Amino acid sequence: MRRGQMTDVNTGTDAIPSSLRPVALAVRLAQGEERRVRAIFEHAPVPMVIVDGERRYVDANGPARLTFRLNRDELRGYAVDDLTPPHLTEALDSIWSRLLSAGMVAGTYEIAGPDGSNFEVVYFAVANALPGLHLGAFAPAHWSENELNVIANDALAPPVPLTAREIEVLTLAARGSAGPEIARKLVVSPSTVKTHFSHIYEKLGVRNRAAAVARAIHLGVID
Repeated sequence: MRRGQMTDVNTGTDAIPSSLRPVALAVRLAQGEERRVRAIFEHAPVPMVIVDGERRYVDANGPARLTFRLNRDELRGYAVDDLTPPHLTEALDSIWSRLLSAGMVAGTYEIAGPDGSNFEVVYFAVANALPGLHLGAFAPAHWSENELNVIANDALAPPVPLTAREIEVLTLAARGSAGPEIARKLVVSPSTVKTHFSHIYEKLGVRNRAAAVARAIHLGVID
């Protein structure tokens, strides 16, 4: 792709770089849910930022702050436009417009660091990940998939020993069902559903529901 080229995504995640796909899936599944989105944001191993409707930075996770070499308060003094090379101003306007209309965009982009350095990244962005706030994640474009793999060594991991019922629970969670609804559909108690999730988290090595769903999808355990 040439610099600044953007691939927009309407449905599915095929255009999202595979290194970022598990995080993108987790964000889409958690969209609008403050606690879940924040958990993904804080624990993601790739740089993630949250911007407002004026394209101003509202927050950045640890990897993003390290990338920009700015703390949260410093980054909040910038807008996306400030960290975009001048030759990509029109591209940024186009990406922003498509993000708001399609709900999600992905592709390659060039970032201008506060220190004057420019670097190319692969990225995805989700509109209204939280009400009125948009979330993006990125990674260096030139790094290999092995370097960027969000869930390290999963391809070499043995099959996940989830039970049939645990897979049912995860499948319903992936479709947007909350704990009480899962309990009703499976005709079990809410406490039983909580127990299933505890076992799932332990087996998948994650801390929350969104991460469990993303990990299970990445491993092919659920669709």
